[in-house]
Amino acid sequence: MVMEVDSGASVASLEADCAELRGMLEKASRPTVQRELQRVLDNLHAELSKVKWAFLAAADATVVAAAAPAAAAAPAAAPKPAVVKSAGPWTEITTFGLEMGGYNSPIVVLDIRLKGVEALPAENVTCDFTQESLDLKVVGLDGKNHRFFKTNLDKDIVPASSGVKVKKNHVIVTLQKVKGEYGYDHWSDLCAKGRRKPSGAKKSDNPSGGIMDMMQDLYEDGDESMKKIIGEAMYKAKKGEKYEPKDDGEFQMPKTLEED
Repeated sequence: MVMEVDSGASVASLEADCAELRGMLEKASRPTVQRELQRVLDNLHAELSKVKWAFLAAADATVVAAAAPAAAAAPAAAPKPAVVKSAGPWTEITTFGLEMGGYNSPIVVLDIRLKGVEALPAENVTCDFTQESLDLKVVGLDGKNHRFFKTNLDKDIVPASSGVKVKKNHVIVTLQKVKGEYGYDHWSDLCAKGRRKPSGAKKSDNPSGGIMDMMQDLYEDGDESMKKIIGEAMYKAKKGEKYEPKDDGEFQMPKTLEED
């Protein structure tokens, strides 16, 4: 018996045949006829089961095939990478906390307050260091790009050991000082007021040469009165004369310098 499996009609037809055979089997009285009718009925039941499974499988395949194009047409949206601007316009950061540490302190710490900065992606807060400068950039905070750029630092720093850390409402910048012959450099401010002096420079073996260098530094960083006094002292020292400060309330040179 050839069965059609592409339609629900085959299932209905087989079910009708089985019902009719069951009726004939109930009326049959001869054993031989009963056996033959039962054999045919069993075959029909087996065929009916096959047709039902084939019909259901075909229906499932149709549903899957129809859903596949829709799924392919709407792929999952890939996450967009964060875009960090490399240039301004910049809002200059003008207020900050400064901790230069005590004697022989290895670091200088800057504390910059920016409300909500901790909510930014890590790549939006960067700081570039050189031996004599730092360039902090905070991108996209409340729709603005903030920058803290300082050059001519008071002393050299170690760029590779300097860093930036974000805390709640704060950006902490750590500057690693250079360690010299007698310990870490002493900083008097974040940026030098005059000509910058590289750290770690070899000191003169001549004690008087070191004193003259110190006086030169004081002269460059001092006010007009200081420059006048130190200039006169340096001039006389070079001529081999002893400096005698005037007793009129002017700045007095340290005794150690006068004795030399």
